Amino acid sequence: MALEEFKLQDNAAPFNMALSTLESLRAILSDIKQIYKDPFLPDEIKQKLKINLVKRFYVDSSPLLSQSVVDSYKDILELKPVKVIVLNALGNNGTSLPKKITYDEEMESSLDNYLIKLQIELQKEKYYMPPRKDKGSAVGSF
Repeated sequence: MALEEFKLQDNAAPFNMALSTLESLRAILSDIKQIYKDPFLPDEIKQKLKINLVKRFYVDSSPLLSQSVVDSYKDILELKPVKVIVLNALGNNGTSLPKKITYDEEMESSLDNYLIKLQIELQKEKYYMPPRKDKGSAVGSF
């Protein structure tokens, strides 16, 4: 019985980490799209969520990228929402002034640029589109 089980496992399709990772990356991009479609979500909250998703995209794509590319984009992990000090009419009464997350156009541009650059790097490794010679076999394997 053990030999039959081994043969069944041997014939099974191997787990493809690259495909699983690409599915995860596609889901992250889809999540970003859905967040920005929500008209009731304030822009600063959308941006905060996007920052976290861009970080997740970077971390999840790292196994597919060269170490030098991963190292060159490490600053993505340091991204934080922009906070501004909120002044109120009552004063601070000796307490520290509260900070509020605000929408920042420069941050939005940076996030989009990071996503573009990471996707270009993934394309360089031919993860997004198969090379011309493999196009037919890739389609046939689905």
